[in-house]
Amino acid sequence: MLSQYDRQQLEMIASRLRMDDPDLAKALRDGKPRPNPPNRRWPFVLLGVLAGLVFVAGVLVASFVFMFAGALAMSLIVVSYRKFGRKAPRVQVSRRRPQPY
Repeated sequence: MLSQYDRQQLEMIASRLRMDDPDLAKALRDGKPRPNPPNRRWPFVLLGVLAGLVFVAGVLVASFVFMFAGALAMSLIVVSYRKFGRKAPRVQVSRRRPQPY
């Protein structure tokens, strides 16, 4: 059995969740989780393959410009892949302090 204080705290958490994210609150109430967003890694992989082909073409024709452009593009794509191409969505947490009563 929960104490009166614990019940109040749970009700406050539930009301804050309903205000902040009504879709999540509805999904939790119904027992149906929200589907994960689609995987967004494929454009980075495609661009990485194209940048690799530019680099290989630069090596085959001995062109420093193509080699540099391919290497630069591959490094930028790797950085972008690691920053934006996450498979699982990140949860954004607000660091607000509870308001005094």
